[in-house]
Amino acid sequence: MRAKFERIDSFNRNILIVFAGNSLVNFFNLVYQLLIAHNLTAANFAAFNSLLSIFMMISTPLSTLQLALAKYCAGCSAQGLGSKVRSLCSGLLKKAVLLAAATFGLFWLLSGQLMLSLKIPSLSAGYILAALLALSWVAPLFSGVAQGLELFGWSSGASLAGAALKLALSVIFIKLGFNIAGALGALGISSFVSMFILYLPLKKYIGLKASSQEAEYKPVLSFLLPVAISNFSFIALASMDMVLVKHFFSEDSAGVYALAQMVGKIFLFFPGAISMVMFPRASGLNARNLDTGVVLRRSLFYAAALCLTAVVVYNSAPSFVLRMLTGKAPAESVALGRLFSISMSFFALSFILVTYFLSINDLRFVKYLFGLGVLQCGAIMSWHASLAQVQVILSVNALLLFLIYLMLAFKRPDARP
Repeated sequence: MRAKFERIDSFNRNILIVFAGNSLVNFFNLVYQLLIAHNLTAANFAAFNSLLSIFMMISTPLSTLQLALAKYCAGCSAQGLGSKVRSLCSGLLKKAVLLAAATFGLFWLLSGQLMLSLKIPSLSAGYILAALLALSWVAPLFSGVAQGLELFGWSSGASLAGAALKLALSVIFIKLGFNIAGALGALGISSFVSMFILYLPLKKYIGLKASSQEAEYKPVLSFLLPVAISNFSFIALASMDMVLVKHFFSEDSAGVYALAQMVGKIFLFFPGAISMVMFPRASGLNARNLDTGVVLRRSLFYAAALCLTAVVVYNSAPSFVLRMLTGKAPAESVALGRLFSISMSFFALSFILVTYFLSINDLRFVKYLFGLGVLQCGAIMSWHASLAQVQVILSVNALLLFLIYLMLAFKRPDARP
């Protein structure tokens, strides 16, 4: 069995490994979402999802540090330059801690107004959101170094331990009556524990003690801005609808939409392992001036196959799938789920292309991502007569983005057929 596994093409093998690890973590995350959906009222579930969307939109650009660090650390490791990793990471940790403290203080002060704007009665949930956003400055530092040094066992173990702990704590906190704050608190504690686990193999690389060697920030920082802009714009595209629905619609309607969004999240993140594997492979080929198109075509094929399978499964028995995911299956949520399966599938395919563009340093895509994000936000604010109308806007925008990116990818001057 092992011999057969080793004979598999390395690209496919890496996808299988990462996909298996992600699947286990996603299973725990799905059960976590199911637990919350089953135990919170529709209004509280919508409130939780709106706060989670805010967390995703703000924290995801910060996670670009992981990608930049992974790229830098992999190069240093290959050359036996561990001291450079130590000097860079120690310097970045000090800056990240200061930024985390400032972020926590700012959102602590703004929590009251934010909860009032979103019509959420739990002020403690706003404080926990502030803590989560503070952790978002530090966590990518650990995960990025671990990825760059190829400590995949530790990374997978930390992720699995965090996902399992999050599930266990959410059960306890919700049973104790903490509701929204309990669900967010479980996420915060598990994130901290995952980070601590990663610290164990990284102690000699990450610390607050000053390094004698001057840190080289430029290779990392120069990569951050375009990635941060693209990640923020993409997450905003895929998440802003929940925040706007929570603002414009009643609590009951927002709850109906939040149930259907559970389906959308699965479609959006299902092919995530493919982009993780594609990035270093395309980067390596591009660095050697070799054809990267074959990697992109295979990645898009695998992602499209996964999305199509999910679309068929959901639309064959939508009420059953939605009830299994959330414990509820109102007719409007079932219908919205069908639209979510379309919009999020095209967003997922577009994210494969975003990752590809970043891997080959082709930043033409950023203006379209930002522009369509502004267009989508304006369209929802102008036309929101029904929940279905919001999803139609997302579906049209997602298809448009995917087609534009396909044209950019395969019409490059140096692209090969």
